[in-house]
Formats: sequence, C-alpha cells, structure tokens
Amino acid sequence: MDLPERFYKYFFLDRINVIERLCRGERLTENFLVSFTRTTPAIITDGPAGLSGSIKMVGFVPKKEYIVEFAEKAYRYAYTNRPKDMRETTCLLLKEFYNISYIDTSVIGGLEMGFKHSWTNIQATKKATLLFYTPPDTSFEVRCEAEIRDGENDPYRKYLNSLHDIFHYSGKKSNYPAYLFKIKEIYDNSNSREGFGTKIYP
Repeated sequence: MDLPERFYKYFFLDRINVIERLCRGERLTENFLVSFTRTTPAIITDGPAGLSGSIKMVGFVPKKEYIVEFAEKAYRYAYTNRPKDMRETTCLLLKEFYNISYIDTSVIGGLEMGFKHSWTNIQATKKATLLFYTPPDTSFEVRCEAEIRDGENDPYRKYLNSLHDIFHYSGKKSNYPAYLFKIKEIYDNSNSREGFGTKIYP
C-alpha cells in the first residue's frame, strides 16, 4: 500500500524514532508522552450502541504471509523469553518486529478490552474511523473497514495479545478479540495549509 508520506511518517517513522531513542537509553523530553498519542487514536463508530468514541492503542500488523511466524515469536517473548526492562523491550521491538519489509501498511491492528459501544457497533456495521490527534496541530482521520478476529487460534489475535503482554504481562495471558482496521480513506485534519479535512488517500 502506498500510504501518503505525511501519515506514514506520523504513524510509523516518528514512532520508530521514539523507540530507537529509548533503546539507546536517551533521556526524553517532557513532550515524550505527547508523542505516544500517535499510537492511541479515538475509534469512532456508529450503530446499535449509538455514535461512540473510544481510545485504543493500535499499530500496523505483519503481512499475511508472515503473521503466523510473528505470532509465534511474539508469544515466545511475551511468556517464555521475556525482556528484562524497558530498554531491552524497545531494542527487541526494533530488532524483531518493526522491520518495514514485514509490515502490512494497509492494516492497523488493535484489541477490544471493553466490550461496550465500539464492540457492539463494529459487530453490526464492520466500519470505524480512527481519529488521531497529537497536540498542538497534527490530526488524521483514517476511515476503515473493521474486521473482528476472535478465533481461538487466530494468528492476528495471538500476535496482538502477545505484543500487548510483552509490555503489560501480569501473570495472566491476555486473550482479547482483535480488530483489523483496513484503511480505505485518509484525511489530513491538521491545523495547516495542507490539512483542515483534505483527503490524502486514495
């Protein structure tokens, strides 16, 4: 998928830059947490549960031909060969998971942990809009076809739950349904000459 450069940089390259700095052990600025807003859009849905917005952590998933391999690898690092600390975790992500050669830039993945409005609406409509906002000016609206992957042995579900637990494992393995948000349209809603609702994909 040939993503617009400005969204690709915002959602992937700038995220990688932060992870690289953490891997090197750099001390980050006070704006460090603001940079993470690029990973936590509001998931906007409408349907039986009404018009709704819910914050979820998301990221690109591996290409279809690599998903089983990456799911097994993520599972191993989440539960068997866990990294020792945050620095080791970020270095692991760069080495094992964030190689663009293996990533499907047409699909954004996330987990359903709340089972309320978004869950009800997506089951009914299979549609969602991901609204990104990073203060003070940057915003993107990504309209998607939404697919739920909740099979017990589904590799996307295994991958996304395992990746979550590499960071957040508390002794009980996560087993949430996964969403695959397949990108259909992207709008630049930023406060800029190129933004204000300008369609940039396709």
